[in-house]
Amino acid sequence: MNSISGTDRLSLRLSHGNLSYLHAGRGIPVVFFHGLNGSAESWLNQLNALDCELEMWAWDAPGYGASDPGGDALDDLAHTAIAFIEHITERPINLVGHSMGGLVAMRVAMLRPELVDRLVLSCTHPGHGLTGGNEADERYQRRLRELSEMPAQQYGERRAKGMLPAGTRDAVFREVARIAATARAEGMGRAALAIQRANLKPDLALIRAPTLVLTADQDTVAPLSKAAPLLEGITDVRHRVFEGLGHAPNIEDGCRYNAVLTDFLVSR
Repeated sequence: MNSISGTDRLSLRLSHGNLSYLHAGRGIPVVFFHGLNGSAESWLNQLNALDCELEMWAWDAPGYGASDPGGDALDDLAHTAIAFIEHITERPINLVGHSMGGLVAMRVAMLRPELVDRLVLSCTHPGHGLTGGNEADERYQRRLRELSEMPAQQYGERRAKGMLPAGTRDAVFREVARIAATARAEGMGRAALAIQRANLKPDLALIRAPTLVLTADQDTVAPLSKAAPLLEGITDVRHRVFEGLGHAPNIEDGCRYNAVLTDFLVSR
């Protein structure tokens, strides 16, 4: 499941340092932003299958994969994402953001609406809005402790168990665990702070792009209850539910996920 045949691994220099990303395909331009325990390789099912219809870029967020660390606020991530978009294409583009990446995509759409044609928000929420100081909350602190204390493979398997429903195919479990095992504390710690502090609810109406919110009925990380403010606050919004899937529907069932993406981005 982890083939990157036909996909280019590239990098560019931005103000925070080097940013690594995968690029594939030709067609409608789409940028993918991964979640807290992801990387650019979270999107291999899309990069490998949709390259005849979409031109796709999937970043390693700052502090992930081969990308240098950045700041610890959501706006830091969003401004890096904007600089990335401006380097790779002059056209308005489509954004697909999963979990943490959904917050990045929303913030880009708020700050620079002219850059965003359509927006897909996958298993995400508007942020926790916590103000408990400079440390990540206990849940994320526990993850960081596990990341520093556990062997990488064990950490990846722990995260996969939390993201996937019982009965998930072994190949899917191994792929989610493999990607999670590559997490770096410097990236995940700063991203956790960004998620903890962010509260996008008051500004959701600033999103002008037509938006598709994706939820999964077996997702215990970002269930529909956490996504509900997006459905209430974004003006031009629609909603699709993946039945039987958890917090990694793009990996769990790439065919179903891709069909929904192309229906929204291509078959307009």
